[in-house]
Amino acid sequence: MKTFFSDLRFVSSLITIAVRLAAVFTVLGLYEFTIFVLPKEIEFVSEIAVLTCLVFGVFGILPIQEKISGFLKSTFVSEYLSDDPGSSRLAHRRFDSEGVIKNVFPELVRLTNSNFGRLAILRNDLTHYDLYTYAHKKQRKVNTMEGINPRAALLTYILNKRSGAMIGEPDQNKIINEDFVSLRANFILPFVFREKLFGFLAVSNIPKDNVRHELGFLAGKCALAVHNHILSSQIAENKKYRKELENAGKIRKFLESSEPPMVGDIKIDLLSQEPGELLEFFQTPSGDFYFVFLRLSVTNAVSVLALCYILGTLYASRLNEEIKNVLQLKSLVEDNLKEISWTERYDLAVGMVGKNGEKISLRYVGKNFRMFHATHPERNLASIGWENMETPGKDPLILSWNDRNIISFQNLGHRA
Repeated sequence: MKTFFSDLRFVSSLITIAVRLAAVFTVLGLYEFTIFVLPKEIEFVSEIAVLTCLVFGVFGILPIQEKISGFLKSTFVSEYLSDDPGSSRLAHRRFDSEGVIKNVFPELVRLTNSNFGRLAILRNDLTHYDLYTYAHKKQRKVNTMEGINPRAALLTYILNKRSGAMIGEPDQNKIINEDFVSLRANFILPFVFREKLFGFLAVSNIPKDNVRHELGFLAGKCALAVHNHILSSQIAENKKYRKELENAGKIRKFLESSEPPMVGDIKIDLLSQEPGELLEFFQTPSGDFYFVFLRLSVTNAVSVLALCYILGTLYASRLNEEIKNVLQLKSLVEDNLKEISWTERYDLAVGMVGKNGEKISLRYVGKNFRMFHATHPERNLASIGWENMETPGKDPLILSWNDRNIISFQNLGHRA
């Protein structure tokens, strides 16, 4: 017989009993109602009433009973603590990590007969763990700036302890023992799913052997809940930023033609572009033609949003006639990267083709850029730190990044 180890388990059992009793009384009431409604001239009134109640009970009352029981348990009891398969499926569909924190966490602590416990939950950014405490029926989040570092030795240690780790085990080193002490824990239970640690429970008491099986079962549910919550959050963010990128592309297509035009006799060709790069050409009211190539070191939702922001800033500056030279354009991009707190590495190249198409100006940031003539690829014409001036000829002038050709400039009217 299962032990009622907590208030919520007791409430779950009461809900099950109450719903089943209500179903029984409903069937009995239906039986009495059928006896009352059927004509007394019929010979087999009782048999017909029983058959009617049986059919209605199997195909009507039982499904409704399960629905009502699941609804009440999801309202008053965490789905992860319910033995009902329907409630468990509902929990996984909802990806309710908040339910794990608010409801399951206290129950896990009580199950171990501990008065104090800590819960670590992996954040959506997959970089650190948030800490929560439960003590004397009070729950709060621990005020820490960085949570728990994912490279901590403790996390690597407990990842291989599916059934839980106790303080003082022979394979523990000094650092891990100190982690146990800092968490005020004698027992730590990891939440592992697909060989990845999604959190853990640290409690002051060492649970009994007959309780550890149930703890391990609930820990698996918790790991799956946190995994699904992170996955659903990432899907939502990717959809959001993909929409932002599509909108930015529509704005760019609306404001400028996708192909760079001729500038005087100079033909500009776009040779390649990859996701996560901003490569933009635009003409100022003065007639000068500018180009910007920005490559961020990481490609994720945040970098996409940063590129969209820079793109909007470039067009706003062009419309306001704020760009006067290449140095000002370079400073504009870098200042906006600082404004959005971009701390990762980036490569930036900005340039200008004069309205008469005589010379090309280029400035760049990063060590991966080269400018060379197509017939002499071994000779780099551009240097970092100052504005490079080149005159394109019949031999195409090529700008490359990381040995990948980006843009070419060729003077079609030049005579050798």
